[in-house]
Amino acid sequence: MSAKTVSTLSRKHIFISILLIVCIRLLAIVINLFANQEGIALMAAMNLCTGLLIVYNWPLIDRHCKRTLGAIGDSLLFTAIGIVSIGILTWLSITFLKADVLLPEPQLLIGVGYARPGMLIAFSIMEACMVSIGFKNMTDHLDVRNKELQAILISAIVSGLFMTVLFTNPELFMMIRTLPYWLLLTMILSYLYNQCHSIIPGIVALTVVNLAFMILSII
Repeated sequence: MSAKTVSTLSRKHIFISILLIVCIRLLAIVINLFANQEGIALMAAMNLCTGLLIVYNWPLIDRHCKRTLGAIGDSLLFTAIGIVSIGILTWLSITFLKADVLLPEPQLLIGVGYARPGMLIAFSIMEACMVSIGFKNMTDHLDVRNKELQAILISAIVSGLFMTVLFTNPELFMMIRTLPYWLLLTMILSYLYNQCHSIIPGIVALTVVNLAFMILSII
C-alpha cells in the first residue's frame, strides 16, 4: 500500500465518523418533514454533519495536509489526474448511465437563489470531505501491506457499496445504475491516496469537478 501501513484511527473514532455520515441521510429525512424539499434538506444535513465530521477528524486532515505540502509536485500532478478522471466519470454517469449522482438538480439551483451558496458548498467541498474521510475511516484497519491494487479494489467495494446504499434513491434499477459511479469514484480516490499518501488531492479533485458541474448546469 503506501508508506503508512499501521492504522492510526481507533475503532471508536471510525465508528463515530461513520455514524456522522449516516446521520447526513437521517437528518435530511427529518428536515424534509418540515421543509418539504429534499434538496434543501440534504444540503442542510450535508453542511452540518460534514462540518462536525471535519472537526472530529481534524488531526487526520492536518496530518494529510502536511504530507501534501511536503510533496507538492506529486500532489498537484495527481490532483490534476483526479480532476480529469473524476470529471469523465461524472459526465459518463450522468449522461449515459443516468445515475443518481450526488448533485442537486439544475432547476433547484436556479429556483432557490437564497440557498445557492449553501448548495454549492454542500455538494462540492463538503461532499468531497465526506466521501474522502469516510473511505479513509472505513478502510483504515484493512491489512493490505504492499498490495496497492488490492487496497484500491477493497476500498472501492467497501466504501462504494456504503455510499450507494446510503445516498441512492432506494429503487433497484437506480441503485444498479449508480453503483458503478460510487465504485469507480472510490477507486479513483483510493488510487490518489495510494500515490500521494494523502486524501487532500482527492478532496480537491472532487470539489473542483462537482463545483464545475453545478456552475455549468445553471449557466
